[in-house]
Amino acid sequence: MQIPLDNLKSSLRDRIDLLIKIGFGVAVAIGCYFVVAPFATAILISAMLCVVTWPFFIRVDTMLGHRRTLSAVLMVAFLAVIVLIPLTILVIFLAQQVSATIILIRDWVAAGMPLPDWLSTLPWVGEYLHAPVGKILEYPEVTTALKQIATAASKGILTSTASIVNVIIQILLIAAIAFVFYRNGESLANKVQGILDKVGGNLSNAFSSILVNTTRSVVFGIFGTALGQALLAYIGFFICGIPNKTLLAFLVFILSMVPMGPPLVWVPVAIALYLKGEMGYAIFLALWGTFAVSSVDNFLKPMLISQGTPLPMALVFLGVFGGLLSFGFLGILLGPIFLSLGSALFTAWLAQPERPNSSQTKTKNEENTQPTESH
Repeated sequence: MQIPLDNLKSSLRDRIDLLIKIGFGVAVAIGCYFVVAPFATAILISAMLCVVTWPFFIRVDTMLGHRRTLSAVLMVAFLAVIVLIPLTILVIFLAQQVSATIILIRDWVAAGMPLPDWLSTLPWVGEYLHAPVGKILEYPEVTTALKQIATAASKGILTSTASIVNVIIQILLIAAIAFVFYRNGESLANKVQGILDKVGGNLSNAFSSILVNTTRSVVFGIFGTALGQALLAYIGFFICGIPNKTLLAFLVFILSMVPMGPPLVWVPVAIALYLKGEMGYAIFLALWGTFAVSSVDNFLKPMLISQGTPLPMALVFLGVFGGLLSFGFLGILLGPIFLSLGSALFTAWLAQPERPNSSQTKTKNEENTQPTESH
């Protein structure tokens, strides 16, 4: 049977049109990705904050007579006071400390790299380290390498300044995007639900529930862990008689949301105690910070996150730390979400009844149509 030439041309034209449409759609999607990619972190953080605080926002909006714009402004101001402004202050403080450290290294190299006095006063090992370290610093290769490091560190001051500006811009973007999410929350949620309906079909409601519950659980886990680490740090500072322990504990609370953040607070405090001659308190704080403050993050965060997700604690642990290694800080949120969605898909697939294969169906049909013998 020959296909008419007109039909063949029409079929070929339809396929070419389909390929053009697909190519155009892919090109638009790629363009949208490159446009949105610089703001992806701000968008995800804003969405996370809005999802967690949405019930509180609804109460505020009801109290204000459903004036959505005013309610959104007040919620953004609330987030700024609680999260964004302290985060900005912390970033500036850390950048200043990095710059001061870089300047100290540069000045030390410029002064001929003299050995610090405290090296020889270290207990048990100080007298053995002083002479070997001095000889190592006399090698020209070591001197050249340290000078190169000092030069690179000087350039790092400019890099850290640019990083401060970038972080502040990101924080302002988070506030602006959060305002849009609060202002148009229902319509945006309906569009997301529509996408889930097309992608997930019968599982769309389960997907949306997983997204909301996992996001809230992750945020509560992050803040709960930060609160626990701050409380443990306060106890350690109190035992050691550290002044301004409340401020230091607050810094631990903020830095707990960053990987390896708390040691940036308790390690300098332990060093300061040692330099003051309080060896016992310095050793105690170092051990307390290592095994109490920093280690609690390894089990408390997965335990808190697992309370609101369908995942067992072992998978939550993998999701948190695997996501952290793969996606950075946002991986703490993305890891459990991906594993929760994957678990839901796998469970739904297992729940589907098995379909009989074609040979079994054919055999059953033949048995049903076979005439019965008459006796």
